[in-house]
Amino acid sequence: MNAHLNWIEREAPGLTTALVERLGRRAGSIFNAMGAAACEAVAGRMIAALAADLRAGKDTAGREAMLALIQQHAGSGLGYADLRNLTTTLRTLVLASLAGAAEVEAAERQRVDDWLFQLVLVGAMRFVAHREQVFQEQAAQLEVRQLESQLEELKAAFDEKTQLLETIRQASTPIAPVYPGILALPLVGVFDAQRAQLLTERLLQAITEARANVVILDISGVPVFDTEAAQLILRTAGAVRLLGTEMILVGVSPAIAQTIVGLGVDLAGLKTLSSLQDGLAHALALRRVQIVPVVASGKR
Repeated sequence: MNAHLNWIEREAPGLTTALVERLGRRAGSIFNAMGAAACEAVAGRMIAALAADLRAGKDTAGREAMLALIQQHAGSGLGYADLRNLTTTLRTLVLASLAGAAEVEAAERQRVDDWLFQLVLVGAMRFVAHREQVFQEQAAQLEVRQLESQLEELKAAFDEKTQLLETIRQASTPIAPVYPGILALPLVGVFDAQRAQLLTERLLQAITEARANVVILDISGVPVFDTEAAQLILRTAGAVRLLGTEMILVGVSPAIAQTIVGLGVDLAGLKTLSSLQDGLAHALALRRVQIVPVVASGKR
């Protein structure tokens, strides 16, 4: 066995004990807080790494031991001051022990000194790299939490907007009973597929509840009447007819009439009138109801 290996094997137990004792002295140090057993494990790993690298002529074991120490204890409060205390104390103890080993040649002494110096550099670089990684992970987690929070806010805003639009849609399609058995439904705004579905559902429910025989649909407030709007109204009329109720389409202006003719839409199966007044009169006639003037009291 080489002289330097004789020396490190002989001195390893005493170096480990001395290192544990020195590290435990420093108040506030993580080595003081972790307890004697854990501190002894750290010290023993460092001395064993020195012995292994002296055998192999490398620095691998020392680097791995330092990395393991940082990864294991950085989250528990290991700071740079603790690492510096560990490396400087280890250096002091090893060089003092080496000074008494006359059999170790100068080249081997330099090799030990270089290993100790490399351990200081590795500890600093590994610690900084680990802290940077932790900071990046924390920043990424914070960004994810912020994005999740923004997503929740957007979802809440979207749900609120959807509910508001639904309220507006329902408010823009009021179904009014104008006479027993007669419902009036004025349309205001764009008439699209979604609104048609809502209108049909509400209208069928209102017909059932009111036992209506006639529905007056006023489209004078619809700004654009195209093929899609006409088809949607025909579908609604068909659904209403299945309940035994007749639909009257009113508010057909000359412009809308020309549009219907130009589009080639067939509304032959649907009663159409120009005004709400005409539609109401026709609905009353279907109900065999006649409106007569009220004669003022005292007049003949």
